[in-house]
Amino acid sequence: MKQFIWTAALMLFGVCASAHAQEQRLMPDSLNLEIVDGSIVPEDCMYPASIADTTRFEIACVTMPALIGADISSQYIGQLGAQGWRQGNYVPGGMTAVRTDENNCRRVLNIFPSNYPPGDENAQVNVLWFALDRAPRCNEAQPG
Repeated sequence: MKQFIWTAALMLFGVCASAHAQEQRLMPDSLNLEIVDGSIVPEDCMYPASIADTTRFEIACVTMPALIGADISSQYIGQLGAQGWRQGNYVPGGMTAVRTDENNCRRVLNIFPSNYPPGDENAQVNVLWFALDRAPRCNEAQPG
């Protein structure tokens, strides 16, 4: 019963927060993703140290109830696909998405799902961490 009440409270919080979240966008200057209903941008993303370097990455995150996390995550992946991102490689703890920009350089977005808070195996909330490499990966021999 306690778990049901907790899950219901989280879902209600998510619904209330989603009305406000719709006015926001995730990484508006680069990815420009709409905040999906049921997810929120928390005050503390609890980023792992491996992606916390903001000189290397532009970072963002969203949290969502674990019960509907897969559905919400797939909507974010769908938005990326609509913007020309395609699946890259699987990396420890997640995957990458890649897109070629107007300069024929490859942009790499790291996507890491986790429990929230991290390490809590019984967490009722999931997080998606987004870490966009700030430096495009360009070939030496590019058309001028």
